[in-house]
Amino acid sequence: MGLFSKTNKTIGSGSDIEGADSRKGFYWVEDQKGDNIMWRLPRNVMWNDNVLVREDEYGIFFRDGKALTVFDRPDRYALTTQNIPVLKNILGTVVGNVQIGEFYWAQKREFRDKFGTPQPLAFRDVDFGVVQLRIFGQFSYKVVDPLLLITQFVGTKGLTKSEEVVEWLKSQVIMVLNDTLGELKTKKQMGVLDMPAYLQEIEQLCLGKLTAETEVYGLKIMKFAGLNINMPEEVQEAINKRGAMSALGVNYLQYQSGKAIEGIGQGAAQGGEGSGFAMMGAGMGAGMSMGGMMTQSMAGGGGQPAPFGGQPGASPKADAPQTTAPKQAEPMDTCSNCGAEFSAGKKFCPECGQKMTPAGSPTCANCGAALSPGAKFCPECGTKVETIRRCPRCNAEVSAGTKFCPECGQKL
Repeated sequence: MGLFSKTNKTIGSGSDIEGADSRKGFYWVEDQKGDNIMWRLPRNVMWNDNVLVREDEYGIFFRDGKALTVFDRPDRYALTTQNIPVLKNILGTVVGNVQIGEFYWAQKREFRDKFGTPQPLAFRDVDFGVVQLRIFGQFSYKVVDPLLLITQFVGTKGLTKSEEVVEWLKSQVIMVLNDTLGELKTKKQMGVLDMPAYLQEIEQLCLGKLTAETEVYGLKIMKFAGLNINMPEEVQEAINKRGAMSALGVNYLQYQSGKAIEGIGQGAAQGGEGSGFAMMGAGMGAGMSMGGMMTQSMAGGGGQPAPFGGQPGASPKADAPQTTAPKQAEPMDTCSNCGAEFSAGKKFCPECGQKMTPAGSPTCANCGAALSPGAKFCPECGTKVETIRRCPRCNAEVSAGTKFCPECGQKL
């Protein structure tokens, strides 16, 4: 960009004027073009000043809070009533050096930029509740109406720097993106796990909305793509765990038990002799626990186990310290959904919320839902009720009156 004054001095950037020489009265200002979508001449323009507009630029004359004239063809223009007819009505007859307004340039080329959410977006998901999402992407834009651009941003909003305009544009992108996610959730019940399948639709919806939002400011969003939606680590971990359980065909309790055993095995392989003693101790503890259970079982059956450290028939007071009678085990229930064990009598599983069915009541062989007497189909999944009673966990056939499944031990 450049400006030529009637006093034989030239204001412009280093590459604007071929053959410019400071010995002939030229002086230079910093080139502000670069990646700026718009920029302002550092001083007000004077009557009969000459401005230079290049092929990839718009030149805009600005006065009294409004853009008045656009120079959209490459040339050198004198700021007079010949090129700006509206000046005749505003200024009338002009004598001498008079400041007549400001001059801006705007680039015609398309710009590309990236955006990202400065703060996570809250999204209410059906499976995981309120989830904090971070979204990143790319977009491109260009000036389509320089009169609106300068009038709206400089005259109305008071934004004179290109960085301020770009920040405003990114804030519009985030606002439209948040609105689009809420719309898809309401209309199509889109959840967090469904978002990868909706990426293209999200981009198209945002592009249409952004075009309508920005064209009134003289800008147009040309492209909106490259969306990257990141979920919190704990949500991603829960998704990975659910996928692993589905692939292995196990419930939550079985999965956690397997991970624990795997961790002990890896610790033994890495820890050497010390970890071997630790595993030996764990095995001894398990063996002593089993021995205690066998002792209690024999006591319940009427047998007379030998006191600790003595012979059968010896007096407990003489040979071993007295111990209180073992406390009777509390009756337990097992959840058919996640396998968690808890005290009997609860209506819902404290781990996964699965509704518990009373002991002995018929259940669906497919989903485990409670069945009313005489029902021919399951009210939850529609599966036909079989006349043969089956275990809700392993689907094995069990006879009437059986309290535990003979295949997997599930309490019926």
